[in-house]
Amino acid sequence: MPHDDAVPIGEGWARHNAEMLVHPPSQVYFAQRGDQRGKYLLKSEDGNWVVCPAPHVGADCPIEVKAAAASMLRPTDGKMSSEKLDRSVVLADMPKTARLALKFPLGFLDTPACCYALFTGLRRSAGAAHWCASQFHQRLLREVAKKIHGWWDSEAEMPEELMYRGSHVGSLSKVLKELLEALDRDLIQGPHGLGGCDGVVAILVGENLVTAAVGQASATLLFQGAEALPLVPLLGQEEEESEDTKTTSAESAAISQLRLGQASEKGALLDTGGLRRAKCAWDASEATDVDEDPVSRMLRAPDAFSVLGISEKGPEGTAEVKTAYKRLALRVHPDKVRNCDPDDAKAAFARLDAAARIVEALCEHNADICRELRRVLRFDPFTVKGACQLLQVEQDADDSQVSKAKDDLKQKLAKAQLLEALSEVQRGIDACITAAETLGIARQGAPGAVGERLLAEGVPVASLTALGLRDLRHIGGRLQVRTAAYRAGEEVRVALCSGATAELPLQHLEEPANLCLWQPKAAALQWASQALTLPGRQDSSAASICICIREREDDEVEEERAPKRQRGVSGPRSVRLRHLLLRCAEPGKPLPEDPMARRRKVQTTRTPTEAEGELVALLRGLLSEPETGDEDNRMAFRRLCQLRSECSSAEGAGQLCGDLGWVSRGQSEPSFEQAAFSLRKGEFSDVTTTSRGVHLIQRIA
Repeated sequence: MPHDDAVPIGEGWARHNAEMLVHPPSQVYFAQRGDQRGKYLLKSEDGNWVVCPAPHVGADCPIEVKAAAASMLRPTDGKMSSEKLDRSVVLADMPKTARLALKFPLGFLDTPACCYALFTGLRRSAGAAHWCASQFHQRLLREVAKKIHGWWDSEAEMPEELMYRGSHVGSLSKVLKELLEALDRDLIQGPHGLGGCDGVVAILVGENLVTAAVGQASATLLFQGAEALPLVPLLGQEEEESEDTKTTSAESAAISQLRLGQASEKGALLDTGGLRRAKCAWDASEATDVDEDPVSRMLRAPDAFSVLGISEKGPEGTAEVKTAYKRLALRVHPDKVRNCDPDDAKAAFARLDAAARIVEALCEHNADICRELRRVLRFDPFTVKGACQLLQVEQDADDSQVSKAKDDLKQKLAKAQLLEALSEVQRGIDACITAAETLGIARQGAPGAVGERLLAEGVPVASLTALGLRDLRHIGGRLQVRTAAYRAGEEVRVALCSGATAELPLQHLEEPANLCLWQPKAAALQWASQALTLPGRQDSSAASICICIREREDDEVEEERAPKRQRGVSGPRSVRLRHLLLRCAEPGKPLPEDPMARRRKVQTTRTPTEAEGELVALLRGLLSEPETGDEDNRMAFRRLCQLRSECSSAEGAGQLCGDLGWVSRGQSEPSFEQAAFSLRKGEFSDVTTTSRGVHLIQRIA
């Protein structure tokens, strides 16, 4: 580069032409030469250059952050369930991940820069949760890279020179909301669209913490010695509801008031498994089952034809409709029915009366179209088989054939859009569109019958605003993203909960957080364990993420610390440690060989989950002790090491019991080193897993 060329701020610049560089993700240009030399530029819609501010120079905020996710499986018949429904993402260093995995820098971010996500699968399937977790951080990092003028959610905090250039400045709340909405759109149009997942995500840039939640999920701030503060509460628990929230709450309330097994006008029903479509529990052959209770059948019938018990071929004329009405009216009239709830009888009679008017009007208008609508509504458009039968195409039909069949059917049904039958005709048109979408998704490699099995699985009403759930979108389900921001300039714990853990009372979150101030995994494990004991929940797993934030202790002056940070080294070069080890192995496997294991006989059937549970109990015992001096603290841990540790270091005499001596960087496994070198003197580590087992570490010097 010639000496007179101007040099831009930061990394990631590429050559655009002889005079300019470009930052590809943000499309900000920098003039090295010429009339605009030294200026940062944007290209306007008319092709002209517009001067913009210089990129943000990332600042290092004086806070420490440690976070961990924890998941627990529900024991069944003495064994752990194999259905883990949750997936989590914990990125402790976003710039490092972007550089290594995506090959671009994020040097303009304030630090620390971290992101977290927790997704919990619905309908007893983790497919949607797994897909969302795999997509979340990749999409987030690409979006973050597009804004190099900083990230601000409050105009009060935004530098004055950026106030009038808001389009160039990133909003963390906006990017999380748009990211979750994009995930939802792609999820619904993909092979896992019939599944769904609750989710909560968070991003911390400097002291700016922003969270977003969908479905049954929440984010809570936990302060030592103070009441918990819901940052993103569960839907319906907000102090001030937005218009969007009020609409969603009203829809959920209407659905939740349905009686067991009763269909709504849109085809939703409730059963012991939660909300699902009436179509899932309905078979056309049941329409002619004379032994079935007619009130129950009408309440769960998915359409007007099914209410009347019209044959699969459809009515021959209005006479058939009138006959069906008269036959059934005597059986469901509120004054004639016995051994039935009066309200159910009234609801069934009202559905019968409305159905008769709809079908009779359709027959009088055009009997052929009426029969075609009956045929269309018989099939489930969310299954491949049902979609093929509805559109009358083969399963291997190409896009053009499917599209033509859909358009032809829609045009035919549209001719019967009478005022009396608008809702029923529209349901048929929607079914045609859905059937075409189903076949399009199937060609992408959808999981077929396995995926369609999810249609029969219920969904909690609280999760209707979650990601996915394609088949419930027209009967009460709709995505709603709730966001909130917080200035994390003080010591705080943040609980990210999804699914079962989101139902935990605040006091159940507070107690572990007040005890485990710098042990996020221990706190998250306790929350997950408590969630599995909640009455009425049958989840096969429970999970949470705990984020611990505190002010950084820094004995070094800034001038000495800065060069160290540039080399990627911070903190002490060596620490003296004492640790307690519990050995463990996956279920059915023997303990691995360990030349440093204690010679005495140890438990041989302990699983990692059991080892973590034991270690959390030991840690709680240590942290629950009244305030004592460092020496008493060390003595208590020495005794515990002598009694419980399965490492040969526990055989040391006196003060050497459990002592590992001075440990330098690079001498131990990464997880052990990371835990050890983040400790302050006298502090206990979090639950730490290595190839040897599960550790509890104390820094003694």
